[in-house]
Amino acid sequence: MATLRFASGVSNSPSLEEALETVLSEIESGLGGESVDLAIVFITTPFADDCVEISRAVNGRLHPRCLIGCTGAGIIGSDQEFEEQAALSVLAGSLPDAELTPLYLQQDEIETLMNGGRVPDILNVASTESSDFLLLPDPFSFNTQALLWFLDEHYPGSINIGGLASAGFQPGCNRLFLNDQTYISGAVGVALSGNIELVPIVSQGCRPIGKPVLVTDAHENTIRSLAGQPALELLQEMLEGSPEEDQELAQNALLIGTVIDEYKTDFDQGDFLIRNMIGGDPATGAISINDYVTMGQTVQFQVRDAESAQEDLTCLLEGSGDQLRGRTPAAAAVFNCNGRGARLYGERNRDISMIHDAIGKVPSAGFFCAGEIGPIAGRSFIHGFTSSIGLFVPKE
Repeated sequence: MATLRFASGVSNSPSLEEALETVLSEIESGLGGESVDLAIVFITTPFADDCVEISRAVNGRLHPRCLIGCTGAGIIGSDQEFEEQAALSVLAGSLPDAELTPLYLQQDEIETLMNGGRVPDILNVASTESSDFLLLPDPFSFNTQALLWFLDEHYPGSINIGGLASAGFQPGCNRLFLNDQTYISGAVGVALSGNIELVPIVSQGCRPIGKPVLVTDAHENTIRSLAGQPALELLQEMLEGSPEEDQELAQNALLIGTVIDEYKTDFDQGDFLIRNMIGGDPATGAISINDYVTMGQTVQFQVRDAESAQEDLTCLLEGSGDQLRGRTPAAAAVFNCNGRGARLYGERNRDISMIHDAIGKVPSAGFFCAGEIGPIAGRSFIHGFTSSIGLFVPKE
């Protein structure tokens, strides 16, 4: 089979014409005349009203079979991260022997799915195909988690990676690219099959404190008791017995992880889905989180800071060899929470530098998201504060 080949380009020039010329020239040089099958475009808010011009320029210069993209609060490209400024990033690839199915979905189609509609009919991707999905939804107009549930059910074994557009805080502020069209709602994406595969790296950036405990009473998103004890009481006792550093972190960055595979008895990194703590009720001893909990689930409290986020991502990247199985990544699509970057580390480029240190300086592009899409323990979720990375590799 022919080899996957990618190139990426990035610019933070406030001049759209200059940014496009810089990025497209970098990609043309990097691909060395190879035809472009897939182009992925990310832009920040200052360029949001220039989508038609950007789409026309990318299509006119690169002639991709499929172009997708979206707006973000910040973008990632090549070896740079740019936040809260004009910036443009493009990842383009020549994907011989790969099949690409462009996707545009609206909320009413998700509702049709929830009411028994056939997924393959709506997605135009046969459920018998082995496909991975790169997804870029608008958070205000589209039920992304519902789509992920259906993809997990109807395309078992598929990898679903992406991020929620993040150019603003109200409906209509985002832009989504698909080929020569621009949308302000719904979701765009591409289904990948044939000689291409997405290898996921999903770093939730936490470390556990205390021990795993069993939920013994819960209702919806409220945990009433843990191990037969009022949940808030157990949490307070656990923190009192924790190192001072953990107690300080818990004041502002206390989270909880719920085990995905309850058949496991020993838990490790990647077994927990991390969710935010919403609050506690001293009168009842209950705690609330931003997800549903059921009696019998195993949970463990977590803390998060720059050091734990860095250690978690580095560990997962260095351990990616089992998933890669000797294959060299051709490119990386990077979807980072908009709470990472300089807000977390106090400096730019920390995450993209760690990625390249671990897997090599592969062509890369992505953005800072309003929610990150990626699998944990074989199931797809929307995350927060996460770095969700899709490595493009040839299928074995």
